[in-house]
Amino acid sequence: MNARAVAAWSAACLFITLATSNPAYKAVVLAAALSALAAGAGRRNTRRVLVGVALIASFAIVLNFVSAHLGTTVLFALPATLPGVGGAYTLEALASGAAGGLTIAAAILAAAPFSVILRSHDVMDALPSALARTGTAIAASLNLVPAFATSFSEVMEAQRLRGWRPRGPRSWAAVVVPVVLTSVEGSIQLAESMEARAFGSGARTRLRPARLSGADWLVVAAAAAAGLGFAVALAAGWVADWGPYPTLSPPTVDLRPLLACLLLFLPVLTWRSRA
Repeated sequence: MNARAVAAWSAACLFITLATSNPAYKAVVLAAALSALAAGAGRRNTRRVLVGVALIASFAIVLNFVSAHLGTTVLFALPATLPGVGGAYTLEALASGAAGGLTIAAAILAAAPFSVILRSHDVMDALPSALARTGTAIAASLNLVPAFATSFSEVMEAQRLRGWRPRGPRSWAAVVVPVVLTSVEGSIQLAESMEARAFGSGARTRLRPARLSGADWLVVAAAAAAGLGFAVALAAGWVADWGPYPTLSPPTVDLRPLLACLLLFLPVLTWRSRA
């Protein structure tokens, strides 16, 4: 798949996610991003991303639930004398935190294909020649997290085969130290490889230009239609705002912007066929 098509789809997902406060449309984008990611990367690779996304979203939910003592539906209350956590815990604060976590999860999953599905050089080749150095930095950074996760899994498995078991914070040094050393060694090898290929000495060259196939153009068209359709819905007032305070109420959903969001499910078909 072409990185430009992925970028168009991700941009449409991010636009819809950040342009509205209505969690119903954010949930559709989240479902589309999750389905497309699973279709292109497989369930195993998607499961790893979901663990991190779930932790970040859960933290956002808990933080808002603990800090925002607003709303009329009180679930329970702690004494106000308790510093930081005292006060009423409301259903509205929980719903507001859930909406925030939904936004974070949808945004992360919308950008996840760049590091999970695409290869780093595909991302770099999608940028204009004037951004060659920027593309190299982006490609290296996108490869950092997957490489670090792979190294962590390999080191932990090797240490377990040697009889290592987690027995407190100090025992994790047997895993963390080799992972850090492996990451440093990988960075040195990357720098040596870039120097051997004369990085920065001239204009970027490529074996063959990256071209958009018919399926890629279809994804671009669907992403453009989704973004434009949702923008028109925003301008026309079809996308109703949502707020949990002071009393929680369900979000209002209009069919027209919902259809625009459903166009984001198209990569499920095209990316699955290529996988």
